[in-house]
Amino acid sequence: MYNQTPFTLKNLAKCSLVLRQFARNSASMQETSQKITDYIYQHFYDSDRSQNSCVLVRLFKTHPYGELDDSLQASARSLMHNNFPPYEMKCWTLLASAGKEPQCNYVDEAPNIVIPLVNEELVAQMPPISERILQLGLDIPTVLGIADEKMLKMEPKLLNIFYIPSAQNSQFIAEQNSLIIPYQLKSVLGIGGLLPSGSLFMVEILFNIEIPLNLAEKLNVLAVAVKTALLPFDGEVVFNNSPNTPIVMANNKIVPREILEASQLIGLSHVLDFYQDEMLRHASRLQSIIGKLKEKVEERHKQAL
Repeated sequence: MYNQTPFTLKNLAKCSLVLRQFARNSASMQETSQKITDYIYQHFYDSDRSQNSCVLVRLFKTHPYGELDDSLQASARSLMHNNFPPYEMKCWTLLASAGKEPQCNYVDEAPNIVIPLVNEELVAQMPPISERILQLGLDIPTVLGIADEKMLKMEPKLLNIFYIPSAQNSQFIAEQNSLIIPYQLKSVLGIGGLLPSGSLFMVEILFNIEIPLNLAEKLNVLAVAVKTALLPFDGEVVFNNSPNTPIVMANNKIVPREILEASQLIGLSHVLDFYQDEMLRHASRLQSIIGKLKEKVEERHKQAL
């Protein structure tokens, strides 16, 4: 269990290690995603109330319409008056979820499991999605695959958070009546970034406790672990029932295996940088404490004389 008050460096290291290893013995990105959401839901804990600190954990990914299975394509078309969109149109797609109630868990017939991202104008008019894109440090054209060159430059380094400190009455959280109010949810945190294929991924955690900004920023390091777990399946086997397809980008260029490996190495470099910075901060705090203790000892020694 990982208690959020405080979420220690040891917790971060252990959680990151577990998440990174979920790709092993998994047959698809969706299977890995389900392991990730299950683990976070089961292990994030509020010791003050002796219960889980999150009500729902979801993992989303943008995915080309033409690479969805028939049922998911039908779900997308149902939101487009049954019009047939272009093959490459990106869809905001739920890959996995885990939660308190049975309906919180992944079911491929669930409503809004696939949301078509038709064009820039319509996405901009959907605050729950457009705000997630913007807070991750992206823009809508990049996520829709319109700005491929920009995406290629951003992908290796872009990992960020979507953070809503107070979820109730927020225009960026759509499920006010079905989730936020009934379960008295406090804060929402999303961690994510880009995959080499150009897909955006995000793990979204709905908390029943308030999450301060400094903790939200600290938990961002878990995005590296999630990305590392998803990388082996990027553009290949995404869904549990997917055929094994080649790694293809929006412009139909094959993504070389070297790019995936380089992305993985960059991700691990981010992790090392984070822990190095944390160790330096801890060392600085320790030196400060030692200095103050020395001053107290010297003061007492003087008083004794």
